[in-house]
Amino acid sequence: MRQYLLVLVMILFSVPAFSQNDGPYSIHEEESEYYGALGKMSTAQYDSLNNFNNATENRINYRGLKGRNLNKRVFGYHTYWMGSAWHNYRWDLLTDLCYFSYEVDPATGNAITIHDFLTDAAIDTALAKGVKVHLCVTLFSGHSVFFNSAASQQTLINNLILLITSKGINGINLDFEAVPSSQSANLTSFIQSFSTQLHSELPGVELSIASPAVNWNNTFDIPALTPWIDFYMVMTYDYYYGGSSLAGPVSGFWPLTSSFNYSVSHSITYYQSQGVEPGKLLMGVPYYGREWPVQANTLPAQSTGSGVSLTYRQIVGGGNSHYIPANLYWDYRSYNPYYSYDNGGWNQCFFDNTRSLGLKYNMVNRRSLGGIGIWALGYDNGRDELWNLIEEKFTGEAGELCRDTLYDSGGPWYGYKNNELYRETVKSGYEGPLNLAFTSLSLESGYDSLWVYDGDSVNDPLLAAISGTEVRNNSEINGANALLSLSTTSNIFTIRFKSDSLNSRAGYELIWSCPVASVEEIEYWNEPFSIFPNPVESGGGVFIKEKNEHADTYLLIYPGGNIIASGKISNGQINIPPNISGFVILRLLGNSTAGNFKLLVTPGN
Repeated sequence: MRQYLLVLVMILFSVPAFSQNDGPYSIHEEESEYYGALGKMSTAQYDSLNNFNNATENRINYRGLKGRNLNKRVFGYHTYWMGSAWHNYRWDLLTDLCYFSYEVDPATGNAITIHDFLTDAAIDTALAKGVKVHLCVTLFSGHSVFFNSAASQQTLINNLILLITSKGINGINLDFEAVPSSQSANLTSFIQSFSTQLHSELPGVELSIASPAVNWNNTFDIPALTPWIDFYMVMTYDYYYGGSSLAGPVSGFWPLTSSFNYSVSHSITYYQSQGVEPGKLLMGVPYYGREWPVQANTLPAQSTGSGVSLTYRQIVGGGNSHYIPANLYWDYRSYNPYYSYDNGGWNQCFFDNTRSLGLKYNMVNRRSLGGIGIWALGYDNGRDELWNLIEEKFTGEAGELCRDTLYDSGGPWYGYKNNELYRETVKSGYEGPLNLAFTSLSLESGYDSLWVYDGDSVNDPLLAAISGTEVRNNSEINGANALLSLSTTSNIFTIRFKSDSLNSRAGYELIWSCPVASVEEIEYWNEPFSIFPNPVESGGGVFIKEKNEHADTYLLIYPGGNIIASGKISNGQINIPPNISGFVILRLLGNSTAGNFKLLVTPGN
């Protein structure tokens, strides 16, 4: 991909802020246009373009867990330009392969091209290994022409049913992007007609859609579509894209800024609040990042040119001499890593790694989502860490560590939105009971509510019903900063959140822990502070929220008294040294006093 970056910069410079009137110019469309313009190429030429020396240049390093069954769907897009990369797919960690793509001619419904769909060896290999195969159908323009032609629509339906039958595949994934809101009703009608015919003629074949992270102009009528769709592959990426005026996370878990209040957490919550069953939702994850030229080493930074896409392999594989630990940062607002460096001008590259993806996969488990969708398979070719993370999170018994902090959909910095409705179930990997403590609470009284249940469903005993800044649990506690402590009877609990259509608030912060990891928030110079994340990965960063300015240095101490590290606090961040694990004491120091906080450090990936 690196070879075409200069060309891509020229192309993207002319891309408007939004494609047509329904959202940003997506990575799917961007890369489809670029590779389509190159014309037909051989496997060897694609390998050369992608800088793959050979099909198996780096064999995947199995952790020894091979054979454990996946408990979530792992759906990956297999793009025709990936050449030989499919030889390195972990077939035991894939449930679905989606070939990209059948490109629709809107005037006829026939294919402009289906590329190598009929002959690609990856498809036959997937079917032989018990992996479901889907065909992605793309329509990025000409929507009015297509949706106003009953003949074109029926031709497309007939063609797809014939292809499914001839190839023996398992599903169709519709990727209709930038559909104008004026075609919303026609889009719904087409999908309903296609679903009816498909399921009637080929029972068991699935119909899914690649749905937008943000439903711009409400073009996708989710309640009307859901009965006809087997699952949604939500494209929870491209929040910041090539034409963005600011550099920012491609797929931030929480928002980077309050003015552009979009994120993975908000997107998944939106679909659930629209009535989509959790099992019908796949969280899209990007195996790519973007680099922008920017004005300065700030966050956020104004972009001075178009961003270019880079695969995960390009970013972490050492191809850019500036992608080094000294230039690697962690955005504690969006929960995303990025590189920032000066090379005759500042540049920033945002991407996802095992730390940020691990947070998302925890949400997949807590929300009982159907699984994940990867754009795109092969973008990590020859590396094993992303496969290993899938194996860790989605095989065997799902369970988090002994302590974590839960927030509303806006995260620790921003509030929730109106019309939200979701559930989360937390299961610790250790035996209970668990201690629960609300350290921040602000809901609209009488209208927005949070319920906590002692078990894995809302039918289990109710531990607390919360609204406003009041908490009722055998007694009433008033005050936005009041601390409510609860205890479960096992290692599992469920929360249910609901907001109405008006007046959202800051939300909640809930710390849960096993008894051995129980830590009280402390007063520090009579001013409250909190740290996150806790647990923290070895080699990761800890951030101090509402840090008192008098605290300027820190110590990290093992419980036995040995000092692990010390130093200055930089912008509210403390870096945890690599190769340590277990409980440590974080001691914050000032001119006249000090405060302690217990941390659980887990081994990094």
